[in-house]
Amino acid sequence: MSVQRRLLPNIGALTAFEAVARLGSFTAAARELDLTQGAVSRQIALLEDQFGRRLFERDSRNVRLST
Repeated sequence: MSVQRRLLPNIGALTAFEAVARLGSFTAAARELDLTQGAVSRQIALLEDQFGRRLFERDSRNVRLST
C-alpha cells in the first residue's frame, strides 16, 4: 500500500464525522447510519487519533465542531 493511501482517512470514519457534524449528536448519527453510538464514537476517535486533535467539543447534551 502506498504511503499516500495510508494517510487517507477511512471512508466509514468520514461518513460518521459528517453525520455527527450535521446532526450535532453521536446518537442521532448512529441512528441515521444504522450503527451503535459506540461504533460512531470509535470512528470519530480513529479520525482524532489520525489528525492528532479533537474534532468536536462535547458537553453533556451537545456536540459541536471544534475550532
